Amino acid sequence: MNKNFNFNNKKIYKIILYFFLSVVIIFLGYFFIPKFFTYPPKLIEESIKKNSDFNIKNISKIDYKLFPTPRLRLIGDNLELKTNILKIKDAEIDIIFNSLNLINYQKLNYDKLLVKGGSINIEINKINRLLNYLKKNKKKINFKKNNIFLFHDKKKIFEIHDSITKINLKNNKPQLMMHGLFLNHKISFLLKNTSKNQNKIILKIPKLDISANILLENKNNLRTFEGLINLSVLNNFFQFNFIKEQSIIIKKGFVRNNLINTSVEGEIFFKPHFFFDLDIKPSIINLEKIFTIIQKKYFLKNTLEIEIIKKINGFLNFKNMFAGNIIFKNSEVLFQNFKIGKDDSMLLNAKISDFGNKGKISFNLTKKIKNKNNSIKELKISGFIIPSSSKVTFKKILLDKKNLKAKKIQKYEEKFENEVVDTSLSNIFNESKINNYFITFFN
Repeated sequence: MNKNFNFNNKKIYKIILYFFLSVVIIFLGYFFIPKFFTYPPKLIEESIKKNSDFNIKNISKIDYKLFPTPRLRLIGDNLELKTNILKIKDAEIDIIFNSLNLINYQKLNYDKLLVKGGSINIEINKINRLLNYLKKNKKKINFKKNNIFLFHDKKKIFEIHDSITKINLKNNKPQLMMHGLFLNHKISFLLKNTSKNQNKIILKIPKLDISANILLENKNNLRTFEGLINLSVLNNFFQFNFIKEQSIIIKKGFVRNNLINTSVEGEIFFKPHFFFDLDIKPSIINLEKIFTIIQKKYFLKNTLEIEIIKKINGFLNFKNMFAGNIIFKNSEVLFQNFKIGKDDSMLLNAKISDFGNKGKISFNLTKKIKNKNNSIKELKISGFIIPSSSKVTFKKILLDKKNLKAKKIQKYEEKFENEVVDTSLSNIFNESKINNYFITFFN
């Protein structure tokens, strides 16, 4: 009885072993056979073009890889989405097979593309076409360890390094997810299609305390957008409605933080270059603290913010509490026709032509001074401010159209430094100190 039992056991073990070996052989054969197939570059180019609308040029190397999943690995000169919507250079492309069609070498079917390394160049004026592509694309496309550069008129304006990007479908709605490094800080970006003509963008840079929620609605075949932007930057909150046509028209906007509360409206242009023209109507503004922040950021040392502000061109038109224009032009900042005080009693013009610790602000000030007897004198002062040393220098003073002599100018300059500037340059915006100082010109 024991002998029969042992014999039956051996027979069962052999059947299990043969079955196991068969499975292993079939498995290995199924996954390794494609390694011996020849995939012509033309077949690969046509398949990628048909399935993902990418053009790949000059394929120089094709390898079959089994792990982590069966795939073809390509090296080519560049990869281009449609007609230059985005360009990819010096990347390695993995075509990840659809397992059901793994050995159908005459028809290259795949689940997704993986683009590793290299650089991705995107023109900002082609973003609309990229959004349209995301809506129509049915294949998964992943990007890994890429450097992404955003251009406008062939000039680089934005870059993200070491990025991981995914283009796929979630709940039958296309979306683009990206993680990377911006200025060595982690950034996350999500673009998803919420309805037929509506897209949502979520941007976060935690270390810089930046977050944005943007709702885009297409009105005219991707040529016109309307939307709402909620943006938070370092405890500064921005919200506005906008219309994107030839320019971006901002409506019902406002900015709020612990220094300013103001409405914002106007236009932002990207062609032929970046330019803005915005109307600012503050209801609350703390000029003393704002000036202190500007002094630290732009005049005490050379910083990245200085290079950014030098590239800005546009107008900020102030109304309501005071009137005047700040003009950003050719690396200079002009303060033009600022009317300040009761009955616009003071007119200020100024210019910043250099920043950093060698920077200075030249100014011309005209003030109508009234004493207790209602006598009026017209005062004109020209000079410059050196923010890095908190120094104010008077070059010329006219009192009732008469030039004061050098000794008299020096006297008023010292008086200004002692009674107004005192311990902080921001005191030049202290209304009480300034008014008391001007009264001294009656003495």
